Parts: sequence; C-alpha cells; structure tokens
Amino acid sequence: MARKNSPLFSVGSVEKIDVETGESVPVEGGGMLMLPGQPGSCEWCHVVHSLEEPHNRDSLPYQIKFQTIHGRSPTWTDAMAHCRPEVQALWKGELVRMLKDRGQKIPDDLL
Repeated sequence: MARKNSPLFSVGSVEKIDVETGESVPVEGGGMLMLPGQPGSCEWCHVVHSLEEPHNRDSLPYQIKFQTIHGRSPTWTDAMAHCRPEVQALWKGELVRMLKDRGQKIPDDLL
C-alpha cells in the first residue's frame, strides 16, 4: 500500500458518511501514514529478525497493521503463525517461562 514516490505507507482508511443518505465516501488522504522501518528490518514489525523468527508482537507498527487488517489486537500466536511448528514450540516455551519468572499472567494462546 505504498504511495508513489513516498517513503510513507498507508495504514487504514477514512470514510465520511452523509447522514441524510447514508452514503459512504472515501476521504482522499485519510487514514494514517507510517514510515517504513530501518533498512533490513521486517516489513511488518520493523524489527531486524530472520524470516524464520516471529514478528515482535509488542512493536507498535505490528500492532497497528494487524489491528487494521484483522480488527483485533495480535497475540504471540499470531506473531509466530508463519513459523515452523518447532520454532513456535520453542518460542511459546520461552515466553511462558519468562512470564512466569516475572509473575505475569500467561495469555490463553500460549497455554
């Protein structure tokens, strides 16, 4: 969704609604524009990681993009959905261990 000749990426859109007719009209230039991540970083989360590793669920760019597409906040399971099952198992185990060590609640998707 990149704009021509622009380093910005469009996230979401804006529409205005005519209250009398109910007609929805897109607003040109509406929505949010996001700068790309640093060179070599992941297009989704703007963090440098290999393609085999999960996205950073906590990065603001990932949260905004995921929310815009899916209409909900991402989970760690979402962030690692593209990973091989053994990588997912390793990350889930480490995330659970870290959360337990910090006395934090373990999200249902990691149980």
